[in-house]
Amino acid sequence: MTLPRLSRLFALLLLAGCAQASPLAPGMKAVEEIRGKKFTSEVRNVSIDRTDLAKHLREQMAKSVPYSLDDWGTILRSLQLVDIPSSEIMPKMISLYEAQVLAFYDPHSHTYYSIKQMPKLPEAAAQLADPKLLEETVMVHELTHALQDQYFKLGPREKELMRDTDASLAWHSVLEGEAVLVMVAHMLKKAGVELDEALKDEALVGMVTNAASAEQMIDPSTPRYFAEMLKFPYLEGLKFVVAAYKRGGWKEFDAVHASPPRSTREVLHPEEYFARTRAHEPFDNAKPAGNVISVEHLGEFHWRFLVGADSARGWVNDRVAVWRDGRVEARTKWESPARATAFADAYSAFLKKRGVTANVARDGVNVVATYVAK
Repeated sequence: MTLPRLSRLFALLLLAGCAQASPLAPGMKAVEEIRGKKFTSEVRNVSIDRTDLAKHLREQMAKSVPYSLDDWGTILRSLQLVDIPSSEIMPKMISLYEAQVLAFYDPHSHTYYSIKQMPKLPEAAAQLADPKLLEETVMVHELTHALQDQYFKLGPREKELMRDTDASLAWHSVLEGEAVLVMVAHMLKKAGVELDEALKDEALVGMVTNAASAEQMIDPSTPRYFAEMLKFPYLEGLKFVVAAYKRGGWKEFDAVHASPPRSTREVLHPEEYFARTRAHEPFDNAKPAGNVISVEHLGEFHWRFLVGADSARGWVNDRVAVWRDGRVEARTKWESPARATAFADAYSAFLKKRGVTANVARDGVNVVATYVAK
């Protein structure tokens, strides 16, 4: 149920930019110098017309979810993540990406796609845009994904995590956070500033990882869930990789890629990931009886979105089944009875406010909620 891989392009909007077709060699060289790794082969480059973008977007989205795009919309509505009718979900998503996608790298075909025409930028973005510089940063960001793909085989890993929303979002946060950090390092280098020196300035780090600047790049009519899913891998992912970089520089990323965060909790709390003090509980995605569309693993990110950060604190595991007739069963586990109670109370209040009649029961550290979505 994770948002399609194309959401990673949102990082580029933090720079309010636009991309045009260009040779990849300068970008490849810049990425190699920053990351200290050489590309093992050339990166295939395909230029497409913006009028063909919607078709490509739909194809990319279809690769990113383990069910039909129509079912994806049903799941989002059943879990109370979006309010818009199912019929409007895909048009909204396509429209959002058509207005914002600048370029993208597809790890399944190992192809960098550049788009010939510039998108229509928001007024604030258009005023800030320096097309030449932004073309450069777009290339550096997306070619970082190409380098990741050549060393860490992104396509197979993406397919492996397709049915685990939480783990997939955590993993994509590493990919996007790293690509943003490489992009930032490139921009700093052009200004004569070393990344290590910049990261010593906490105020600068806070400015770079601040969500406020991202808000003005999103159409206010965008469903809040889509906006938050777009931002998370870049903003929280960047915070995570900054913590990794401070531990051991770019070499630390090899260890992170070898054993990436297994949940959005570990992305949100990097100290837990690096200490490895909390035992990870595996996700069981076996479907129960009946016409089940999906069994989801939502993680701390999604529960934060639904009930707030404080009520989602102490998340340990979950398993959420969605039936085609609208039935939902959410089984969650928490660190303590107190954290379970806080979540149960908040989730009950949330569902009631949504007009959903639910049965929410707590047993020790476990909370089970069942309801039928309208």
